[in-house]
This record gives sequence, C-alpha cells and structure tokens, in this order.
Amino acid sequence: MISVCMATFNGERYLKEQLDSILSQLGDEDELIVSDDGSSDKTQEIIHTYEDKRIRFFHNQRKGIANNFENALSQARGDFIFLADQDDVWLAGKLDKMVEFLEKESLDVAMCNCALVDQELNIIKSPHFDSEWPMKRTLLSNLYKNAWLGCCMVLRSSVLKATMPFPKGLVAHDLWLALYAQWHFRTGYMDEVLVLYRRHDNTVSFTGSVSTNALSFKLKYRLHLLYHLIGRSLKNSFSGPVIKYG
Repeated sequence: MISVCMATFNGERYLKEQLDSILSQLGDEDELIVSDDGSSDKTQEIIHTYEDKRIRFFHNQRKGIANNFENALSQARGDFIFLADQDDVWLAGKLDKMVEFLEKESLDVAMCNCALVDQELNIIKSPHFDSEWPMKRTLLSNLYKNAWLGCCMVLRSSVLKATMPFPKGLVAHDLWLALYAQWHFRTGYMDEVLVLYRRHDNTVSFTGSVSTNALSFKLKYRLHLLYHLIGRSLKNSFSGPVIKYG
C-alpha cells in the first residue's frame, strides 16, 4: 500500500494539476493524505470536489509547514510513504518506478531526480542533480547544505516510525527525515527525472535560489538538528551508518 502525504496552504493556483498527477498513479487501495494548515482560499473546496475515496483530508491549525507534514504523515497507513508538495507535477510512472527501485535494491529510502520549472512549467534546469546528489555527500555536508528534496523521496514505514514524532522547533521536515535515514538506513538514488519541481514567488524552500536566513539562525538551527539526531539515535538504540546505494 502506498501513502502519499501532502501539506497544503492557500495552494489553489496549482493544486488541481498536482492532485491529478498523483491520483492518476494511485491504485484502489492506496491513499492520498492531505493536511491543510487553515487555507483561506479555495484549496479545501478544490480537494473536496474530487469525492475520491482514496483522499483522506485532515485539518491543521496554522502550525507551519513541518508540523503540517507531520500531521499528514501521522495518518499514513501505507508500507511506502511519499511526500508531496501542493504545487509540483509528478510525471507518469513515478510511484511504480520508485517503489520498484526501492524493492529491487533493498533500500529503505530512495530519491529520484527532478527538473526545476517556473510557474508555467517551463524548464529552468533539467536534470536538477547532475554530478552531486545527496548520497554522494556526507551527513554533515548535507546538514551544512542540504541536497535532499522531500518531493523526490520515498521511504518505508519503518523509517517513518523511527523519525516520528518530529522534534519541536523543526523547520524542514524533509531534512530531518533524510538526515536520520542517511545515518541509520539504506538510502539510494534513482537518476531519472520524475518530478517537475515548480519554483514561483510563493515557494517556501530555497532550492534553486539563495537562502535569505541569517547566518546566526543557520548555525543555531543546524546545532538544534544535530542535537535531536543524536538524541533520537540514542533513544532508538541505533549505532551508526549502514551501506549506501547509488
């Protein structure tokens, strides 16, 4: 069973295109979990027009993107978990190809490549990853400058169990999941573009652009993450990194 977990907030402009690209790939027993963080536009209305039994909708209360994803992930019932942004487009075959890759290579987490596109889906850069992808970098290198993208990841339910609940004060849900997985699970990379990763004026992440966060915040937050990575590792009695796949 596949669970696709999507966090939404005032995403009416691009949402339908993304919902269509995901639902067309889901089987009858799969699920699309949507957690909405108190949208004031037509986001919720668009979701409810589908009347699709595979969509499970949950409310959140303006708690931010990481908490909104945590709310969606906490409801996941699948063996394979995908993270979905509200404004991207998934290319045909993404779900099946990534699950097949995960199974074939005996991985716990896998990431595919993507294309950076503008708001009209015109290509900015394709592929996004060329010579350097996350598993070529150490955990500390990714902590310093993250190369993981949640919209390109699939993980087994065992990884979700080990990383939930999220630490308090988390800003980036995908970085927490990815760093913990890179340390303790088998991770791999599939060099095929399967996501159109949309960049626009209201984009939350800084992928493809320069971060505007202050240096003091960056340092403090990375120490915060490292503290919780070590603490969760001790709590789960995990000892160290395992084999990586490329």
